[in-house]
Amino acid sequence: MDKRQEILAVLAVLLILPATALSQQRLTEDASVVMSPHSVVAGKTLGEWSALWWKWAYAIPANDNPTLDTTGAKAKFGDVGPVFFLAGWFGTPPGPVTRTVTIPGQKFIFFPIENAVDDNVGNGCTVPTTTPCAGRLTIDQLFAQLEGFLNVTALHASIDGQSVSDLFDHRERAPAFSYVYQLTDNLAEAVLGYAGPDSAGTVFPAVAEGYYLMLRPLPPGQHTIKFGGTFGGVGSLDMTYQLTVTEQPSQEPVILIP
Repeated sequence: MDKRQEILAVLAVLLILPATALSQQRLTEDASVVMSPHSVVAGKTLGEWSALWWKWAYAIPANDNPTLDTTGAKAKFGDVGPVFFLAGWFGTPPGPVTRTVTIPGQKFIFFPIENAVDDNVGNGCTVPTTTPCAGRLTIDQLFAQLEGFLNVTALHASIDGQSVSDLFDHRERAPAFSYVYQLTDNLAEAVLGYAGPDSAGTVFPAVAEGYYLMLRPLPPGQHTIKFGGTFGGVGSLDMTYQLTVTEQPSQEPVILIP
């Protein structure tokens, strides 16, 4: 059999291959895109990446913040280095949201399916004192409080139409961290309606936990990522990202995380 005959034979097999077999092959390929829980990427655990995700989300002014974006116009700010951050929604989701974004090639992709953060902002500790104020919680108390209200009852995620399984295994806890609020137009002011003196500048300690996925770099072309879930007391999240992955990587990050 010459080369031309070999090619024709392969094409013939593909044409008669059952659709179910092709679907199973695609499912296997897509499943390999999702990294295992607690993996390490660029020297950081997924828990450490989740802390950086919150530092990133809080640092961006509300009018440019990807967590409040209904179209994807602000999603470009997710380029933070070897990893590209996608956002859910800060506060109560407005309903299904579709974002369209072009991302550079060779980027890992990291996003929260459902997540939560806790800190002492608004706990009555607005004036420095020589003794701890009554409202301030320790790091351990913040983690315990977070456990109490991280009430996620449902999760869903898919990549290019293929569902990701075992999502509740992808729970990641961030180490205690600090973040920096903009002096004005920050998320506390814009979403929570709080503008006390402790809602500007550096906030420490903060703790966070949630369900996150880290994807290996996707091949150039068009991709669809969907994710969300149901968070007790907050509502249901339903996010769709229409991605265009370029052939070329970015020369430098768009955002440097403080």
